[in-house]
Amino acid sequence: MSSLRYDPEFAALAGDSLTDHREVIPVGDIKTRRDRIAHFIEKSQAQELPKDIKQQVHHATAADGHQVAIYHFTKEPVRSGPGPAIVHIHGGGYTCLTAGSMTPTLTSYVSITGVPILSIDYRLSPEHPYPGPLEDCWISLRWIQNHAAELNIDPNRIAIMGESAGGGLTAALAILARDRQLSPPLAKQILMYPMMDDRTETDHTGGLAVFAVEDVVTGWSSYLGALYKTDMVPPYAAAARVEDVSGLPALYIDCGQLDMFIHEGVAYAHKFVTANIPVECHVYEGVPHAFQRFAPSSQVAQRALANRVAAMRSF
Repeated sequence: MSSLRYDPEFAALAGDSLTDHREVIPVGDIKTRRDRIAHFIEKSQAQELPKDIKQQVHHATAADGHQVAIYHFTKEPVRSGPGPAIVHIHGGGYTCLTAGSMTPTLTSYVSITGVPILSIDYRLSPEHPYPGPLEDCWISLRWIQNHAAELNIDPNRIAIMGESAGGGLTAALAILARDRQLSPPLAKQILMYPMMDDRTETDHTGGLAVFAVEDVVTGWSSYLGALYKTDMVPPYAAAARVEDVSGLPALYIDCGQLDMFIHEGVAYAHKFVTANIPVECHVYEGVPHAFQRFAPSSQVAQRALANRVAAMRSF
């Protein structure tokens, strides 16, 4: 019998929202997932932006002419010279949310760290399966790098960051940037409970994970389309499939132990350890997927916030 359980303080603070998210949505029901996660994100974060934050929206042109929005958040007063920046890719199981929905969270990070964040509003699956969303991220990254001077960014100090499916896209973008010889190369990758392995279909937690098997299957089948359940999935689509991590940027990765993605996350970190690439890995006992959104004031969420903020300041 599993000895896994929720952290008592976390569970008490999370309350009914934790119970509500353990209700399973059938595989393939995109609309219900979009409605539930959008409502949850709206409830779990303050809607008023910090007074010291400036927001702009830029656009990068995709190969098909689509204008990919890039939400740019900076802290006032503006720094005197070029410095680091973080390119962010939002989560949502490859099917949900937008860059705009993450605005309160991202502006809070910018207010704390002083590091500008540019969040990519990539197109969602199943309407836009792989490689569309990844290419949206690539063209946006290239746009940011090409406009670094006017954005007051040091092109040698650009990191990429994402959570959940956004963490998977972030890891894949790092691989793509390496193989397409992005210059200057990325300075760092920051992955929060990333969704990177299309072969994950087992919930080791006995139902505590919140993001369930049905959600994982829905996300990957929507994103990969005909590639799903085949051996033809490239590492650009599912980063966990990468065999050679040499040349990839330094890695920060974290995950709750009650998250279905913990095994693939730890395995990914181990590849970087083996390759002698700088890596920082945190596993948080007793918490599920996206745990900080259920109980942001809990001690475990505060520890995670401190570690993430430190990572955002360290490149």
